[in-house]
Amino acid sequence: MSNTTNPEAWAAQERLRFVERSLWWRGQVKRKDLRELFGISLAQASSDLQRYLEINPTAARYDLKAKTYRGEPGMACVYHTPQLEDALSLFLLEHGDGLVGRPAAMNSTGHLPTARVTGVSLPVRRATPSVERATFYAVWANMRLRIDYASLSGRREAEAEGVGSITPGARYIVPHAFANNGYRWHVRAWCEENRDYRDFVLSRIRKVEWPADKAPENLPPDVEWETIDELVLSPNPELSANLRESVAWDFGITDGLLRLKVRRAMRNYTLMHLNMPTEGMNRLPPLLVALSGKG
Repeated sequence: MSNTTNPEAWAAQERLRFVERSLWWRGQVKRKDLRELFGISLAQASSDLQRYLEINPTAARYDLKAKTYRGEPGMACVYHTPQLEDALSLFLLEHGDGLVGRPAAMNSTGHLPTARVTGVSLPVRRATPSVERATFYAVWANMRLRIDYASLSGRREAEAEGVGSITPGARYIVPHAFANNGYRWHVRAWCEENRDYRDFVLSRIRKVEWPADKAPENLPPDVEWETIDELVLSPNPELSANLRESVAWDFGITDGLLRLKVRRAMRNYTLMHLNMPTEGMNRLPPLLVALSGKG
């Protein structure tokens, strides 16, 4: 139902999508909601609501007393696949506590105001814009890239991640893909110094030269990247029956097994997120230690 070539049709689709999201998440929508958000007339808002009910007639009913459309408990969605993140960004953004992504304003008592949305506040791990730009261009245009890399090879972190250790300093790489391990971005690249493929964390690239050379044509395939593995997981048999049932419900396991398709190069990162042991990984000392905030 999307239309990306006609701006008016696209705008109409967005208004209908908002109607549906409002009915699904807030259980109601009014003409003034459309007017205030999209800057349209009340007549156009009425037309949009009527149009939506023509397309999805069992989704809502009109509450004459409250002058609002109310979403039915059993409504189905036709314009979007519901995701909680959409509801939070649309309808509860102003109720965030400011700890994630933007500064928080203290109230008169020196405390954060009551919030209805929060998240884990992590340090920002980002490369400079020039590093991100040059690396992206190298991937896009299949170019060779010279970088100065601040490796943490003393931790043997790369070896723990199954890609071998990386010594710090200047080198040439041939990047071909980006990956996110849930915390930060890295680029998957052929390392000319080590003669194999490695994961280079973008925030550890201190300097970069603008790509000038095309990538060599005779590089071997990145087998770890191109190979898709299947992780077969199940609730821990050492748990009680009730806990195993809860775990199965939590992860959507219906037949006793959870099957995940992952690139082999991302396998250990996935296992780390699940707090599971990874192949060839020894316990490493933390990068940061807490000096305060322990409660």
